[in-house]
Formats: sequence, C-alpha cells, structure tokens
Amino acid sequence: MYLHDFEYFNQLILQKSFSKVAEHFNVSQPTISSAIKRLEKELDTTLVIRDRSHNELIVTPSGQQFAQHVATILNEWRVSKAEIERLNHEQLFFGIPPIIQNSYFAKIAHALQQRHMLADITLVEAESSVLRHRLLAGEIDLALLGTITTDNDPEISRTELGRSPFRIFLSKDHPLAQKKTGIYFAELKKENFIIFASSFAHTEAIRIMAHQNHFTPKIIFQSHDVNFLMNMVAENVAITLLSEVATPNRDDIVSIPILDIEQPIFITSLVHRTNHMLTPTQQALLSVIDTLYHK
Repeated sequence: MYLHDFEYFNQLILQKSFSKVAEHFNVSQPTISSAIKRLEKELDTTLVIRDRSHNELIVTPSGQQFAQHVATILNEWRVSKAEIERLNHEQLFFGIPPIIQNSYFAKIAHALQQRHMLADITLVEAESSVLRHRLLAGEIDLALLGTITTDNDPEISRTELGRSPFRIFLSKDHPLAQKKTGIYFAELKKENFIIFASSFAHTEAIRIMAHQNHFTPKIIFQSHDVNFLMNMVAENVAITLLSEVATPNRDDIVSIPILDIEQPIFITSLVHRTNHMLTPTQQALLSVIDTLYHK
C-alpha cells in the first residue's frame, strides 16, 4: 500500500466516480482502480462496487468504515507535515482571540521578552472556535481560548488560566448608567444590543441570558472589531455584553455587573493537542504562562 492509495480512496468516497478522481489527481483511471484493488487485497474485503448498469458507485459497509479511518490517517499526515515544517524552521504559532489579547498577552509578552523568547513566537489572531479548528488541523501549536464551557475533548489538553464574569457595557449618558452596583438581565428586555460577532462565547452568553429571562434580544448591529463596538456603545447607539477581560479604560463607557444568580462565565484556557510532542520552545512557553497564572 502507498499513501496515494489512501488519498485516491478518500477522494473516491467524495466524488463517487473513478474518472473524476483520476482527473482530480491527473492520473489514469487504471491507476485509481489498481490502488483500490491493492487496498481490498490488503484488507481482504470489498470496499466499493461499480454498478455499470446504473452508472453508480456503491460503497460497501466495509468501505464506509474504512473511509472514516482513512480520513483520520490523512488528517494526521497533514498535521504531522505542518508540525515538522515549523519544527525545522523553529517557528511557534500561538493563537489568541482579540477579545483577550490585551488582558493576557501583554503580560505574557513581557515575560517572554525577558527570556529572549518573544522573537520565536508568531501570533495568530482569530475567534476561539476558529483557533480550535486550526489547532486540531495542526496549523497552530498552542492557543489561548475563551469559552463558556470546559469541554472534555480528548484531543485537546487544556489548562485553565482564569474566569471572568460578563458585564453590561453602556454609554455614560444611558439612563441605566446610574445602576453601577448591578442590573438584572430582565431589565434589558427593551434595550437595543450590539454584539461582538467574532466571539461565539459572547453571542452564546447573550442567547443564554435572554432565554433564561424569556425574551429575544433586539440585536441591531454586529461587529468583529471590539474598539468599533465600544465606540458605538459610547455614542449611545446600543448596549453590549462583554466579558470583564474586555473592560475598556474609557470615561465615556460604564460597565455594570449582572445580578442574575444563574449566568455563564467566560473561561480562558491555554490549549494544545493531546498527542502533540512539545518542542523545547513550546514547553518553555507553557512554563512561562503557568508561572504567570498559577503562582
């Protein structure tokens, strides 16, 4: 068997056509047929059946089962190539969501600079769900993720760094700005909301709070830029809900605690793939962050 055999079979499952697979890889149809026959001989089973009368390709139960394993094998191959390429170039790709970059990375960067490690780090900024996907795909090595749950994904090793409550942010000129000691989410039923669209945790937190209080929030605008969102809030266009880690140092915006007993919490975690062998640089980064947040 060859790696190409797996690639041909995987594409055959997707395309359901020997000719399309041959065209995709720029090889002949007999090349594809030979690859499938090698796999079937090795596995002692029939993976696909060509129904020429109906011009149809039927994937057998054995073929369906094998396809799942092939997809995993090919993904691991892609991940391993990406990891080794970065290892050869001594690169460390570190993912971080913009919403927590200011609260966490400035402190981390200072510690890295003192150890002459900062130049070895390449930051990758994206929303947490995107970073999680890229981590599992082997495109980044480590990441900080912001979530409202601590999922026990066996593919991810997770170290919790901190928990922050969500707060309501509104203009200092808003009528509710006087409620500085706290507000119940039910009191916001008639308010217009702007939401931070680049964070699933934040959009989900609003959905949960609104559902618990039996109303649908009036979302009039979405933004992927926290600074722009805060400018809209400062102009009293609408209010927003953000984690405390995003607290801006601005005189024109008021941050109010939520008084509901049942409410989601924003969890910041440091993550890497469970099966990833950490390089000395990656291990050093983990050690720096662990020292900063678990003294």
